[in-house]
Amino acid sequence: MANIIPRISVAMVNRVFNTRYRLARMTRRFPRFGRLVRRIAFDGDDMSVIPKAGTARTVELNISIDDAGERNVVPTDLVKKVLRRSERIFIMDFCLCRQSNHCEDYPVSHGCIFVGRGTERIPEKYGRFVTPEEACDYIDECDRLGLVHIIGRNKLDSLWLHTGKHTNLMTICNCCPCCCLWNMVRDIDGGIASTYRRMAGVQVSVDRERCIGCGICMERCFVRAIRIEEGKCQLDTDKCRACGRCTEECPVKAISITFDPSVIDAEADRIYALVNQ
Repeated sequence: MANIIPRISVAMVNRVFNTRYRLARMTRRFPRFGRLVRRIAFDGDDMSVIPKAGTARTVELNISIDDAGERNVVPTDLVKKVLRRSERIFIMDFCLCRQSNHCEDYPVSHGCIFVGRGTERIPEKYGRFVTPEEACDYIDECDRLGLVHIIGRNKLDSLWLHTGKHTNLMTICNCCPCCCLWNMVRDIDGGIASTYRRMAGVQVSVDRERCIGCGICMERCFVRAIRIEEGKCQLDTDKCRACGRCTEECPVKAISITFDPSVIDAEADRIYALVNQ
């Protein structure tokens, strides 16, 4: 039974994945339905978006961070710090979202990383167990492919993988802009959307004097946090999750992300504590 449920889940997700936006809008239109969906599929969720590799500028502080050595501290160090403390690390051989969406721009072969006791119930054919060092190398590989990491507790994964209590599984998504399940955050009930947040210590700002109003940032923002007003970029900081895609794509570098590295240790501790290791 433990192996049958994930197989059924994969087949079902492959068939209904592209209805997620319509279902998301229904959670707003029908509040009772929204509360039911949150209780069933998102209760206890806590997911943090890690800015895209190379997009965040470090705030200058006279501090040292474990595992960073002599190099500059980057947001991805948060993910690696959690991985280096973990004993059970499972890498999926496929991304269910990209597979279901028939993605042609990013590799289906690079799936999520799962951590915690629940990994022992994931079917072996779905991936492999790795060491912390191998997992960190995989994070770097996903960075080079242009994927964005989202880390935390995601009840949906414990449901479709049938891994038991949602506190037994941590998810590290490696997301593309076209297929990520969390694209639906722009349409979903606000209570559910609030469980998907920007990383602590990250700020996004717009230099309106430099902005040329080209609209590329608005096109790239999958949470619709950007609009063009009077020929200039206007950022909705409540909606923005600071993924960094707009910063990377802006042709005149009018959008910037700053990152406070002093939050790394505290955030790594908080996220690590979300799941039974």
